[in-house]
Amino acid sequence: MSKLRDKDIRKVIQLFDNELLRITQASKIDKMKMRKKIVNVVQPALQLTTMNPEVFILEVEKKLSTILSQFSDSYGFNSRLTGVIRKLYQKAEESSTSSHPQLDQ
Repeated sequence: MSKLRDKDIRKVIQLFDNELLRITQASKIDKMKMRKKIVNVVQPALQLTTMNPEVFILEVEKKLSTILSQFSDSYGFNSRLTGVIRKLYQKAEESSTSSHPQLDQ
């Protein structure tokens, strides 16, 4: 598996940020704490070269379950997150294989 670029990681964090904005029952300080926890989980996980989409989703569901449960449409968010992660990893994999062409022997 290929490592995602910083731009791709920011895209995933932005997905979480958009969902945090929809939470009405949390204070601004609580949302800031949630965002910090999200970044502390998402960023290191996506920077691993051994990470794959399925493991990432399981990791996020396990470590951020309390935050995910507060999202208004947690199932819809989960499916959007899964789709975005798969596309980003597929794109990263394609770009790494095209930059390192294999020699025919």
